[in-house]
Amino acid sequence: MEPLEALRAKISGFPGYGGELERRRADEYVRAYLGEALAGLGARASLAPELRQRLDELTLRVAFADQRAFAEHRGAAEEEGGNGAVARADAATVALADRANGVDAGSAPGFLDEVTALLDERESAMRAAALKTA
Repeated sequence: MEPLEALRAKISGFPGYGGELERRRADEYVRAYLGEALAGLGARASLAPELRQRLDELTLRVAFADQRAFAEHRGAAEEEGGNGAVARADAATVALADRANGVDAGSAPGFLDEVTALLDERESAMRAAALKTA
């Protein structure tokens, strides 16, 4: 399944990447999807204080758009029909969020590492998409 199709299958009303408003909403929808999964993990798992802090930091990170990454991404045209690097990173973010229900205190450190790496990759994809159109 193509990334945009996968996103639309998981997130009702997912707008795609066609214009600035759509990209802003797509960013919000993906961050909210992951944020809900992280909040569920926090409510369900008994985590050590250092893991709780990491989880809280990641939850805060997805609560707000990265203004630098988004400002650069804002000017990008819809890339590759919505199946480019940003859409792939977004689809991977949603797939990772879907795994949160299976995470317990023992697997939380690795999961949080994956979330951090994927958010970094997603922001890099947003910046790279903007550079292609510059």
